[in-house]
Amino acid sequence: MYRSCVVLNVLKSISILWWLLVLQLLPPCGSFFNESSVFGPEKLQAFKVFDDEQPGQISGRSFICVPLFRIFNLELRHQIRLAPDEYVAVSGDHPALGSWNLDKAVPLKEQDKDRTKWYLRIWICATQRFYYRYLIYSRNAQGKRILRRWEGQTVARMLQTYEMYRSPGLDIFGEAYPTSVGGGFSLERGWLQHEYVIELKFTWQDHLLIAGLASNTKYRLILTPLNLMDDTRIEVSRFSYNHSAFRSQSKHGVRYTQGSVVVFRIYQPLETYNAFRLSIYQGSKDIRLSVGEAYMFPEQFKGSRGILQVPILASLQAISIGELTLPYLVVQPMPKVEAGNLRASFHQYWPDNWPTLDVGYRGMGASYFQSSTSLTENTIESFMAVERAKGDMVQLDVQLTKDYVPVIWHGFGFYTSSKEQQIRDRFDLRYVLIRELTYSELKASRVFILKRWTLQEYTHLNVKDPSHNARIFPKLSEVYETLPKTLGLIVEIKWPQLMASGVLESSQTLNKNVYVDKTIQTSIQYGCGRPLIFASFDADICTMLRLKQHIFPVILMSIGDSRIWDPYMDLRAQSLQQAVNFAQSAEILGTAVHIDNFQGQHQLVNLGLDLHQAIFLWGNHMQDVHLLEQFRILDVTGLIYDHMDKVGPSSWKRSVFFRAPQLLELFGAQCVASGNSTSIPGAKPVKPTIWPKLR
Repeated sequence: MYRSCVVLNVLKSISILWWLLVLQLLPPCGSFFNESSVFGPEKLQAFKVFDDEQPGQISGRSFICVPLFRIFNLELRHQIRLAPDEYVAVSGDHPALGSWNLDKAVPLKEQDKDRTKWYLRIWICATQRFYYRYLIYSRNAQGKRILRRWEGQTVARMLQTYEMYRSPGLDIFGEAYPTSVGGGFSLERGWLQHEYVIELKFTWQDHLLIAGLASNTKYRLILTPLNLMDDTRIEVSRFSYNHSAFRSQSKHGVRYTQGSVVVFRIYQPLETYNAFRLSIYQGSKDIRLSVGEAYMFPEQFKGSRGILQVPILASLQAISIGELTLPYLVVQPMPKVEAGNLRASFHQYWPDNWPTLDVGYRGMGASYFQSSTSLTENTIESFMAVERAKGDMVQLDVQLTKDYVPVIWHGFGFYTSSKEQQIRDRFDLRYVLIRELTYSELKASRVFILKRWTLQEYTHLNVKDPSHNARIFPKLSEVYETLPKTLGLIVEIKWPQLMASGVLESSQTLNKNVYVDKTIQTSIQYGCGRPLIFASFDADICTMLRLKQHIFPVILMSIGDSRIWDPYMDLRAQSLQQAVNFAQSAEILGTAVHIDNFQGQHQLVNLGLDLHQAIFLWGNHMQDVHLLEQFRILDVTGLIYDHMDKVGPSSWKRSVFFRAPQLLELFGAQCVASGNSTSIPGAKPVKPTIWPKLR
């Protein structure tokens, strides 16, 4: 018995296959598993058998693990400083590291007074490769962990089998695999779980009207919570190229002038409602002259969005000297958000060495106003034709019905009439909005489109038969289930915008948080495991998509400086540079901008590409093969255009890009990270791929 146990003690340097052979030759060693073993009961907890899922198969994880101390050494650099209530932890796929669960992540211990050096010693298996990430968290009043920042590399840090016997090196928070695509320095903001966000947005041309002061006066703004408990966190973003990220509010305030973009972001615990004071100053940060104050109270923040109109009071006096007009946004966490985990984040995952992707606009193109398009837009039939033309992705439009069912349709409504009514001209019809109808009512409606001053009826395509791929108003879930996963999707979420003239594109009464939640939930349940990007012309929806989840990347659709349409009131959508600034501020993947912004100045795409943002181009007249080729040479992320069957890549492309099984396996991690699945069928452990970076 003694000789057998000695043999077991030297097996550390023997391969796993040789270990299996020796174990078969040894007699049973019962005392190895009792309290007389060299390992105590607490150490034996680290001995893990990894064949629970497939007990009938022999694999590298089918052996008793050899436990030993693993030392994690971590240093905070890049000017990262922790708040007094913030701590560092490590999470990984090993049970000892919490299995990617935030609440089970293992805290590290601080080594210095500056709290920049942290360490952890933990018993863990030496015979199993495992993955891990570092994170920063805090706790709320109820003891729940709040995820502040976490490492967002596509491939987590990895420790190979028996690599634990080497002396531990030093990890830098946020840095991993510097020569790998998807590696380098990457930190993600945590998604909302036990907090909600209020954004106060200086995103219009005019917000402050103060008696005696010119409209171009330079101000400094300071936002202060009026709460008894210190449970509110305020960050601010002032848009400036490559300096638009949110940061903690300075004691000197933030600069503001008419036409600049400033956004205050307020984090508060759920069921906490505070009042706020906005202090307005003139002068520099060293010499400030108080102008006035504006007060905002909890009962003024109604629903998901709105516009505050509050008086500006002279400092220390109850005299009104002006008015503050300020739009706001309230972002609530998604229901059942706790199902998500730290396995992976896809917010920034779109490698810059991928080729320029071909994206079908609403399928094969807009059909209701272009007679040359044979297939009806935004139908499954039109989407599937894109793949046959060797397109890589499809852009589609999503809206929600009155009962919050996501359906595919571009316009905010359509013309209809009663079933018995005889139609002679457009004046016999009435216009109905998608949001005014339940899904059943929508599918029972007559549908007419005003097409070049003529009426065309599409009621024959408004059917419920799921096998009818030419039907209009398909559910988003049906699209996910029908289209192959090799066809990527850009899911544009429609929401009416306020124009610069003060006129709304359309009216919308649905709750904005529920609207976004339903779209995300449908996408997680039916659409995960495929290349999928959320998009919207509404910057607030992009913000909500970013704060609510970490599974799908987000881009801002922007008209920019185009002469085709009237500009929006929101300055974030009025130019290419402001769209790029917003993408950096909101920490989203990038933008999709109208091609009119690049006429004669194609190199402007570098404004986004140089910041490692994705840049998609779109436009109705992107049907020139030579124009498409010019932008491919500039390495833009994707081109969204009509008539892919005529000007697309079918003549020279061998296959669609996402047909590679390695890519589908990678995107399969979305289902695991969202909690929609516990494993990826047929997936092997991800390893960092060392590819040269283009930028």
